[in-house]
Amino acid sequence: LLELATATIMNLATNPENKVRIAQRGGIAPLIGLLPSSNDLVQEQAMGALCQMSMNAENKVKIQQEGALAAIISLLKSPNEQTLIYASEALRHLSMNAQNKEEIERAGALPLLVELLSCPIDEVQEHVAVCLQNLSVNANNKIRIVQVGGLPALIELLRSRNKKVQAQGVVALRNLSVNADNKVYIVDEGALPPLIALL
Repeated sequence: LLELATATIMNLATNPENKVRIAQRGGIAPLIGLLPSSNDLVQEQAMGALCQMSMNAENKVKIQQEGALAAIISLLKSPNEQTLIYASEALRHLSMNAQNKEEIERAGALPLLVELLSCPIDEVQEHVAVCLQNLSVNANNKIRIVQVGGLPALIELLRSRNKKVQAQGVVALRNLSVNADNKVYIVDEGALPPLIALL
């Protein structure tokens, strides 16, 4: 029954109005409660529903306020490919909110996000690169992303065969290059040859 209910809510959440109505009816907290589920399908579908709901501006705030970040971030280590895609996409959406940019960093997501830049799944790479791009608008995160080893992984994206992944890597590096120290670090890490090759 739980599998069917989560599947139905995930499907309903693809509708823009339903994203709001599910939240208004108190649906966010129970979905978060299912993220640690030992049932892989329930976990995947709950994460999928939250991913859909995180596209809505108000829900970006509500999902964070309901305490979802730690559970979502923990799913960045999921062996289930679809759950991993949903978790990385949800963080991509949530990271668009200014307050969430700080909360995601505080919750310890950066090292996992950087690690996933080398994930063999293009979709995950793209979501994570956009998430880091969003987070890198924040001044503190510009420093923290570099501190956790983000530069080599972002620079490697410039060599990706996937143009979307490549583009997100460039935008993230552009954001990071606004910081004075990062201007030096980015060049020291070898970004110039792949950047010039894109010209």
